[in-house]
Amino acid sequence: MFKLTGTQLATILAAAVALGLAAPAEAHGWGVWFSTGPVRGAYANGGWGGDGRARAVCSGERGYRLQEHLRHEVNEGKIDPREADRIADRIAGLSAKARHECSEGDGRAVRDIAGRYDGIQQWIDRSAHGWRRGW
Repeated sequence: MFKLTGTQLATILAAAVALGLAAPAEAHGWGVWFSTGPVRGAYANGGWGGDGRARAVCSGERGYRLQEHLRHEVNEGKIDPREADRIADRIAGLSAKARHECSEGDGRAVRDIAGRYDGIQQWIDRSAHGWRRGW
């Protein structure tokens, strides 16, 4: 039987952890794709404009957060399920467009998508709370 010394075991364990942390991860949640894998184009340096909006769009985080916010408002009974279905369809379509534009590295399109996500956020808030959202 093969025996490992403490140092050898620690080295193997450290390498396994490093590989696990370095490997790209992808997940699907509520119809929204997001990835922590490698990035392309101008997005690689924190996004176009440096405001993090591109990172949120291209990682899928923005769409995922909108889906979560929508789910919360529906569960609270503040948004009609039919309205929620229309909003969810819009988010899903925009997420698909975001995947394409991010893979192309089109900064202008990604900024446009970020603005559309902002519009969907407002749509959710208006549907749930009326025209003015209270903080």
